[in-house]
Amino acid sequence: MKKTICFFLLLAVTATLIIAGCAQQQVQPSSTQTAGQAVDTIRVASSTLGTILVDAKGNTLYYFANDIPGSGASTCTAQCAVIWPVFSAGTIQVSPPLNAADFGTITRADGTNQTTWKGWPLYYYASDSAPGQVSGENFQKIWFVVKPGENVLIAHSSGLGQYLTDSTGKTLYTFTKDTNGTSACTGACLAKWPAFYANPVSAPSVLNPADFSAVTRADGTNQTAYMGMPLYYYSGDVKPGDVNGEGFNSLWYVANVSGMIPVVTAMPTTVSTTIVITTAVSTTSSAGTGAMGGY
Repeated sequence: MKKTICFFLLLAVTATLIIAGCAQQQVQPSSTQTAGQAVDTIRVASSTLGTILVDAKGNTLYYFANDIPGSGASTCTAQCAVIWPVFSAGTIQVSPPLNAADFGTITRADGTNQTTWKGWPLYYYASDSAPGQVSGENFQKIWFVVKPGENVLIAHSSGLGQYLTDSTGKTLYTFTKDTNGTSACTGACLAKWPAFYANPVSAPSVLNPADFSAVTRADGTNQTAYMGMPLYYYSGDVKPGDVNGEGFNSLWYVANVSGMIPVVTAMPTTVSTTIVITTAVSTTSSAGTGAMGGY
């Protein structure tokens, strides 16, 4: 009888130890997370568009081309914010290859917080029903998935349409005196219009990678070209969103996504007297001399 009782007691103890062992196994941290380490609130993930930015659960994050990065404000409010819910990470926790310095927080007009990437406010897309979905890409040609390695982005305004910027929202320009694959901007011109170079170019999926190329300048340095036209910054642009170089001397224009470069044609002026003709010629000559430099 005593042997039977001992046997059942031993069996019960063994079962308890097995159950306890299973319970401990269930709360073990995963192989990618060290015990006590904070969980990343923003991370990278693979998708059909390549490596993208996602939240802790793998939900895709987007940027709005109408926003101005670094302005501290979001232009998506009211019904827009219903379709494109604000992403707020709370505490920003990232791991390589992400850099914590690229992320920040702004306070929206309604007093809520929103997380930013390189100054761009971040959003979800309400129609993404599962982690990894990217159905908001190029929505109305103004919403794009954030790819952390992007160095060319698309900005948008009602007056200029879609145009190219760098990752921080600094506007990129083209020079109408340039020819396919060759820059005509040197010396003092280049000081005012610094060359843009990114290698390799990473851009939103709606842009054709084949439209970007590297140009070797006369001084041996490299410059990125879009549809054959070299790309530049303008020294007169102080902050992201500035487009102060648009139409400068009728030779410089924002780098439109379509690749379209305005053609400026001088319109002749009809005059009625010899005196007016002489004045007009003199004025035109002066203007023409100023425009020849192009910068």
